[in-house]
Amino acid sequence: MRIPESLKQSKDTELRFGSWAKQTIDLVSPKVLIALAGRGTAKTTDIVAERAMDVVREMPRAYSAFVANTYDDAVRNIAPSMIEGWIRKGWKEGLHYVTDERPPKKWDQPFKPPMTYKHTISTYTGHFFNIGSLMQPSSLAGNSYQHIFVDEAKNCNFDKLKKLFPALRGDFTAFGHSPYFLGMTITSDMPRVGDGEHDWILNYEKEMDKERVLAALQAGMELNQIKIKLIKARKQRNKARIKSLTNQYVMWYELWVRSRMDLTMFLTVSTFANAEILRKVYFENALVSLGIEEFKSAILSLKAELRAGEKFYINLGEHHYYDDGLLIEYYQDNYKLTDKIGIGSSQGLRYIQHNKPLECGVDFGNQCSMVLGQPNGRYYYLLKDLHTLAPESSKELAKQFLDFFKGHKKKVLDMYYDRSGNQYQQVKRDWATEIKDHIEKYDGFSTGWTVNLKSRNQKTLSQEAEYTFVKKLFGEYYPGLPMMKIDKYQCKHLKSSLELTKTKMSKDRNGSSKLEKDKSSEKNLQLKNLPMFSTNFSDAFKYLVMRPDWLRIADKRGGGALVLPEVV
Repeated sequence: MRIPESLKQSKDTELRFGSWAKQTIDLVSPKVLIALAGRGTAKTTDIVAERAMDVVREMPRAYSAFVANTYDDAVRNIAPSMIEGWIRKGWKEGLHYVTDERPPKKWDQPFKPPMTYKHTISTYTGHFFNIGSLMQPSSLAGNSYQHIFVDEAKNCNFDKLKKLFPALRGDFTAFGHSPYFLGMTITSDMPRVGDGEHDWILNYEKEMDKERVLAALQAGMELNQIKIKLIKARKQRNKARIKSLTNQYVMWYELWVRSRMDLTMFLTVSTFANAEILRKVYFENALVSLGIEEFKSAILSLKAELRAGEKFYINLGEHHYYDDGLLIEYYQDNYKLTDKIGIGSSQGLRYIQHNKPLECGVDFGNQCSMVLGQPNGRYYYLLKDLHTLAPESSKELAKQFLDFFKGHKKKVLDMYYDRSGNQYQQVKRDWATEIKDHIEKYDGFSTGWTVNLKSRNQKTLSQEAEYTFVKKLFGEYYPGLPMMKIDKYQCKHLKSSLELTKTKMSKDRNGSSKLEKDKSSEKNLQLKNLPMFSTNFSDAFKYLVMRPDWLRIADKRGGGALVLPEVV
């Protein structure tokens, strides 16, 4: 876009480009912002980043908490995205902000000395950002905050978040001039309650006074018009005009600030707010990859409807997930906030047993999926999921495994897998053995790992048998079967796959009805969308759990016949 000469930035003006929704937020700039925005609306890199810049300028030496549901999400995705937004908008590291280190002495310092600089952001005004998560509240403890940022609120449990609210306090004499004082910035796309996401954010709609929001918007628009007129007057060097407009600016600025004090703004916008940038093809691909139901919530920001009776894993519930699977100390000690964490390391897992063998389920195809776990007493922990997409294959999957579990001490892996891994022997490609060989001897060098192939010559595991078995497994009917515990974030692809897999009825060769997984929507999925939106990871899970001894326990108890695989 070509910038008109009359609007080019001068030293005392600032140009902001954005969607109508972003411009509306900037013009209102409330104390509390609740933005429910569809995917692709640049919530973190644009809305949160620029609002954080405003908070930094308006409240020098104050503290802000930047909160995510998990520490991994905060340091891997959200904080780097905000910093990316700052860089786009002209901020530079070392000039406007630093991470993980004590700021330059010439900068203003926070009103209270920080206890640590690990995984924190310091800015040139002395404003200090503490990064933390709801899973490790100790990372946020011991401070008072003058503003709180919460990203991806649909993943955050409100009962945990509200425990942070008492820390929203501070010196009114130092910071009370700013409408951002004791405020919050909360963003998310529309939560899907049926998929276990949290919808507390919707309660804030009733906190909004629409008339006051419109008043702040009107004042902001008037102020913006005066700024534009001032630019032209300065270019023309019209002193009388400059003086008149400056007086108007002061008056409207005071009205704008007053209208924003203690103001809550609740805004719901679809991804179409950013349609000019995303273009038509983005929405076409999104509809194909997400399906109509998720498209409604993720793109159109419509409330999702519960899908009763459709799920294949009907007894899968929130209690099967755990969300405290990462060791915060490991990430603080080994990574800076701006480091690319990549795949991570098993050394950062809380529930792994480093001195015991690992087990995995593997599914092959254009997407190779691997789900890794360990039994631990009465429980079975699903610790990590890994995948590759064509043209990557067995070697790249083995490399991911070796990198992530590099520090594992008991280097034994029991592998359960898709029977097609054996069938490939018929075309002189044994996929299962390929992965085994790459893990045991990568690029000709011994790794110290031993892989035991557990699914040789197994019979077909029908989807009807799987439906019956997992109903019992997740129903936790029988003491002989372990209780499943799935890492909510390290196994996010598995979680998505299990939760979106639906049932359908079809006919067998004899015309009888049979129950199957509904894979019809996967035909049109782009390759890159397979990990999150296909049933592939659920198949890898199936091979891991439908092992002979567990099937035998479930079959003896009744409730549906199961097919026992033969393993030699």
